[in-house]
Amino acid sequence: DGWVYACHGFANESKVVGSDGSTISMTSGNTFRFRPDGTKVEHWTFGQVNPFGLTSDPDFNLYTADCHSKPITQLIRGAYYDSFGKPHDGLGYAPHVTRHDHGSTALCGLSWYQAGYYPKEYSGCMFLGNVVTNRINADRIVFTGSTPVAEELPDFLKSSDPWFRPTDVKLSPDGALYFADFYNRIIGHYEVDLKHPQRDKDRGRIWRIVPTGKPATKNSLVTLLSDTNIITRTMTTNELLRRKEKLNDDEMKALSTVGRVHANWVNGKLPIDDVAAKLKDLLVRPIPMKDEWIPQALRRMADVLVEKPQADATVALLLWHVQILPGDTHLEHAWRIALRNCLREPGGVKKADDFVRDHRSCLKPLMAVMPAVQTPEAIVFLVERFEEDDRNANDFYPIGRYGTDKDCGRIVAALRDPKEAAEKLLPLIQGMQARGGKLPDATVKRIERDCETALSAADPTSVTAGISLASMLKLSQIFPRLVGLAADPRTPADARRQAYEALVQIDAIKATPILAAVVRDVSGPQVERDRIAVLLGASGTPASRTELLVTLATAPTKFAASLALGLAQTPAGSQALLDAVKAGKASPRLLQDRAVAAKLLAHDRGKFKPSMDELTKGLPSASAALETLMKARAVGYAKATPDLNRGKLVFAAQCANCHRIADVGAKIGPQLDGIGNRGLERLLEDTLNPSLNVDAEFRAVVLATVDGKTHSGLVLREEGAVIVMSDAVGKEIRILKSDVESRTVSPLSPMPANIDTLIKPDEYYDLLHYLLSLSAK
Repeated sequence: DGWVYACHGFANESKVVGSDGSTISMTSGNTFRFRPDGTKVEHWTFGQVNPFGLTSDPDFNLYTADCHSKPITQLIRGAYYDSFGKPHDGLGYAPHVTRHDHGSTALCGLSWYQAGYYPKEYSGCMFLGNVVTNRINADRIVFTGSTPVAEELPDFLKSSDPWFRPTDVKLSPDGALYFADFYNRIIGHYEVDLKHPQRDKDRGRIWRIVPTGKPATKNSLVTLLSDTNIITRTMTTNELLRRKEKLNDDEMKALSTVGRVHANWVNGKLPIDDVAAKLKDLLVRPIPMKDEWIPQALRRMADVLVEKPQADATVALLLWHVQILPGDTHLEHAWRIALRNCLREPGGVKKADDFVRDHRSCLKPLMAVMPAVQTPEAIVFLVERFEEDDRNANDFYPIGRYGTDKDCGRIVAALRDPKEAAEKLLPLIQGMQARGGKLPDATVKRIERDCETALSAADPTSVTAGISLASMLKLSQIFPRLVGLAADPRTPADARRQAYEALVQIDAIKATPILAAVVRDVSGPQVERDRIAVLLGASGTPASRTELLVTLATAPTKFAASLALGLAQTPAGSQALLDAVKAGKASPRLLQDRAVAAKLLAHDRGKFKPSMDELTKGLPSASAALETLMKARAVGYAKATPDLNRGKLVFAAQCANCHRIADVGAKIGPQLDGIGNRGLERLLEDTLNPSLNVDAEFRAVVLATVDGKTHSGLVLREEGAVIVMSDAVGKEIRILKSDVESRTVSPLSPMPANIDTLIKPDEYYDLLHYLLSLSAK
């Protein structure tokens, strides 16, 4: 179509300006396009982690491989794709093509095959380079409507050479596949330092794969071009006329409209003022959606309206929705983006509102899109519709984020069911915080009553929502109820921890003796004592420091590290810890604990470093202790009888908050499919010493706040006035920007540095066994 399409890779930050003044800014994974003469640049999609390789099918649907998301993604114009903590646009993340990962995360350089040189079974297949498993993978693409689904095929090529790294695959004019072989011991650029001596800088190869005994023909180029011509393949009136015997006159008229509009759009001659009328002409006719090319035509129409939205098209789009086949997820998502963009046009919401008053069946799909519109008109629509009867369809975060305090007050007043109120109000208040809004005191009192009811509910979701609201709004009246929840052994462990955190947020002084009692109780669960010790230190009260220092004097080594980490949460606590070590009341080895040292160094631009160096002078280095630990665990693993299923459970409990394997876990830190290819030695290193090879993009960010506390973890996103972080266990932390005094990047990984104490040795060996099983067979 005359544009150049391109991928934008992981960790890059770019601002691209066209000679016409068009500008786009990108961070990490994105795709974009530009005119060859530089006159215009445009975003195409948002998100993905590291799109690496771009191809198209015969209908000019674009596809990327993503090294750290999914092997194949069909790009829906304007869509957002999942990434490391990046938000979507309110419509949710766009769907992928594959439900499998080919045993690896590093899939790249894909190519669609549509030529006659290879056997027929390869036509309509996708080939991908897999640099982790040293092979080229293949998938057959089948369609449900316009939605492609990848069926995994046997590997197209395998190599026994562990340096074989196929990074790009290309279909050549003669119908053969060519691929680039990076050929290196090191798999990825982020794996080790760029100056690592094991990186090979001399070798690299290009390979060509041809069928045995079948020379390429001169006609292959002609065949390839005719198969991939996107304008003449199925979209022209002539093609429709050839199908006329299958269609009646009304169908013929409707489908000719699609062909004409699409051809005009491709050629830059689209009469956009007439788009709505043409769409209506299409939609009022019976359309045989079973014909595979019709959903593709509707995808093209969606692209038209994504690029050039019109308020007049909203009604046509709402009518069009009934034409989407069940399972056609890509057309559904493209439709949502098109409708969202049209609703943002002046008068778009009004036209949709007038229409759904007489066509109630269209209200539900409209409500699914309206929260993403984020205009004042859309917010008024959401509030008014909520007050009618469609409250379950509302997304409350955008009302808080883009509405007014008055809008939010109306929502609070309209929520009659206290259980429902607690669940709905949490995202509403989060949105308000991001906007910097505030509820009246009388409204807060009403929320207090709703929280009381939610905390008494049997439903864990209601309890969690009630605790979060009480913490966020610092509801002092809820304090006694939270004390009871935290002390009740029947309360789930996560809710108990959340309740303790809320107590500190509401009143740190009153919370101190409650938390101190947990820390002193030697009969309590050690995991809970460890966490509460850190939380107690973070409360920052003089009494909390006294409690931690008293307990530290007689604590066993492993628990002492948790107590020291608690003290290190604040500058005053850090000084108290150093004074205790100097006085001989605590071991100087505590200052070598990686988590403790990171916190100490984060305060006041490293002012405690000279004292740390002086107090640890002459001690064996922390790295020597780690080497000893890794050797001991290697010996222990060799003697153990680990269990694969138990290892899966350990992963789910300890790692899935941040890491994903296949479709299990969160996508905050690196995905771990294929990690077993790294081998035992590297896995021991990555789990017991996670900061050794940590990529710059996964280093912990330390935020020092005006109250003297520090918060460390990965910054996931910024929501207006709020910074959203993920801590070491994957829990989201929301911090007001106005409370941040300084922001620094730590050289350490946010992953817990004390896995050896968090996970029992037998469970650790089960986990290793499971991770090692995730390798190419």
